[in-house]
Amino acid sequence: MRILRKDGANILVVASPTENVRLGDYLMVTDKDERSLILQIYDENYLDVSGIEEEVAREEVLFASTQGVTEDPADVGTISKEIRDMRLLQCKARGSIEHGRYSPRNDWIPSRTTSKIAKLSVNELLDMVGRPGERFIKIGRTGSRNHQFSIPAEALDGRVTIITGRKESGKSHLAKMMARGLVQQGAYCIIFDLNDEYGTIGMKADGSSTDIAKKVEVKRPGRNLKFSLAGAGLRAITSLLQHSLDMTGTSIREFIRIWEAMETKHEVGLTCLGNYIQQWRCNEFVRDALYSRFYTLSNSGIFYEGKAGDPDFREEDAIESFFATHPDGGALVVSLTRTSPLNRRMTVELILSKLVELLEHRKIPPVFLLSEEAHLYLRDTYWEDLITRMRHFGVFTTFVTNQPDAIKQEIYRQADNIFLYNFSNDSDLSLVSQASMVDADTVRSIVRTLPPRMCLALGHAVSNLPILVNVDAFDSPPTGLTRLFFQKEGDAVSVAVRGRRSPEP
Repeated sequence: MRILRKDGANILVVASPTENVRLGDYLMVTDKDERSLILQIYDENYLDVSGIEEEVAREEVLFASTQGVTEDPADVGTISKEIRDMRLLQCKARGSIEHGRYSPRNDWIPSRTTSKIAKLSVNELLDMVGRPGERFIKIGRTGSRNHQFSIPAEALDGRVTIITGRKESGKSHLAKMMARGLVQQGAYCIIFDLNDEYGTIGMKADGSSTDIAKKVEVKRPGRNLKFSLAGAGLRAITSLLQHSLDMTGTSIREFIRIWEAMETKHEVGLTCLGNYIQQWRCNEFVRDALYSRFYTLSNSGIFYEGKAGDPDFREEDAIESFFATHPDGGALVVSLTRTSPLNRRMTVELILSKLVELLEHRKIPPVFLLSEEAHLYLRDTYWEDLITRMRHFGVFTTFVTNQPDAIKQEIYRQADNIFLYNFSNDSDLSLVSQASMVDADTVRSIVRTLPPRMCLALGHAVSNLPILVNVDAFDSPPTGLTRLFFQKEGDAVSVAVRGRRSPEP
């Protein structure tokens, strides 16, 4: 391989057909003055040599019109074929190595005559760069040699992460690996599970248990996930009424007065709330608005009757009890599969409001939040809250979606880690390439060609170097499968029971 020329931000390298390089690979160009330039291949073309098209056409006509064996004693044909198969590698400079130390600077170009180019493995590159962290989560393999690849758990701590790609590209496999790895490191994860996929992250595919099996709890709103009004607190209930049930400011003020009256008499409970609303002296329209919201709350199934002083009242609700019963970390999977859209929003509102309240008072440690298809149940203002206000309190979010346009540009620009799977749609590619933390040429060229279960990793998790990762299959029982009509009779029952969505490869 030799450097041909520099074209703007691109460095063009000529490679022979025998060179085993592909898109995403790294090259190290070593110069004589103890400096090396790190290049990454983002595209490749045939080398255009003067007259090459005419020669190819002439040879095609010759072989089409002449039958038999053509002798070539000087082996000119072989050389000609080698030249025609020469590749032009389009590369981006990702930094340089000076005196054994990595620097992101690339404000120089090596010699075309004396420099030497060698292929550089991802692990060798990361060793040169230096990876902060001591707790690693294995997610797959890199390079043609299939070297094992892991990301530091510390790179997810205090960060916003986005996993996006087209349907069935393998996003959930990566998200499950991250969740399992974080719990294994003693972290706490709260997972909003829209397709019943994450309840088995503590199990292996053969049915055996992993070391985190007892740390995983699956809660379903209205079944084993319920809240009391007193346990949820005024702040969380007020937020729910305002943002999920669209209650006006006037009605909110009256509700706060009713709550304070119940609290004075230690009667904060669902039945008492209905009685207080009926007897409360206020505008008739306000009372109707209050009672309609009360009716929604009581019929949602996510609240149980209980007030302070009752024998069955629990001061610690579902969120607090989860942290209390799992001192060494765990995963709380909130299954939203068979929950109505309104109950989804109410449940998410309650959980997030309660988390922020507990974190403000330092009653619980920081939490990793994994949100699958978040645009279906998070209100608009929470997009900003999750990456600004809640992030400072200790809620570190991972968004998983197959609709990149559902995530706002502000979030892309503030994301610390992005894992991009295949996109074939030009509008999706354009959106992601504009908002990602690497040049648009790399994203457009590489992401478009990615096979299933391979992603382009960007951000702190990979030391701010774009790296292609072949994500491993997640070792757990298959869940979230689509119930198919054209299915063998023996498999139909198991598929129907497991879930609703097709497995990602």
